[in-house]
Amino acid sequence: MRSAFSGVVVVVLVCVVAGCSPGGGEEGPGASGGGGESAAAAVTFARSYQEAVNGQDWQRICGMRTERYRHGTVEACVEDNAEPAESVEPSPVESGDPPLRRADGSVIPPRETAAAGGPERAETGAVKAGGAVAVPAVGDHPAGTGVLVEYEVIWPDSTSTSRKALRLVEEGDGWLVDQAEDVADSDQAHGNPIHDALARMR
Repeated sequence: MRSAFSGVVVVVLVCVVAGCSPGGGEEGPGASGGGGESAAAAVTFARSYQEAVNGQDWQRICGMRTERYRHGTVEACVEDNAEPAESVEPSPVESGDPPLRRADGSVIPPRETAAAGGPERAETGAVKAGGAVAVPAVGDHPAGTGVLVEYEVIWPDSTSTSRKALRLVEEGDGWLVDQAEDVADSDQAHGNPIHDALARMR
């Protein structure tokens, strides 16, 4: 009887040390603290944010930033960054100064031209995101999670890859972006591009 009791005690001690789960199954990374799920959520959020940036969707961009990063309210951020809508009507161009006149003295109206478009932009490829790591506070930036995002920048005669490091911080039940930095070749050469890029203060 004493031997059987000793065996039970040994089994219980082994389970306590090994961290056996009540259901007998193995716990995956972050199963108890949510670390794995949290990192996956950060990567998904980072990809969505960069897609909004590439699409110039300032309503989404501003709503996905911290108040510090957007410098105020979402509405003010959108107003400060969104480009004015292009005119659908042709805009007149002055015909001369002074205006040109016909032989009878009437003014020749200015010729209409197509509305001017914005600056030419490259196409961007699908956004990839990954490598979520903890990053320390730097300057005004709080500690958070760093994620690397990359995508192709496609011009008619060339294609390149753009890489950015995003600093994400948890607010409430979700994430917000607090910093975005270009990842330089020198950052990648050091083997820790996310930390190096987000250590820069502007």
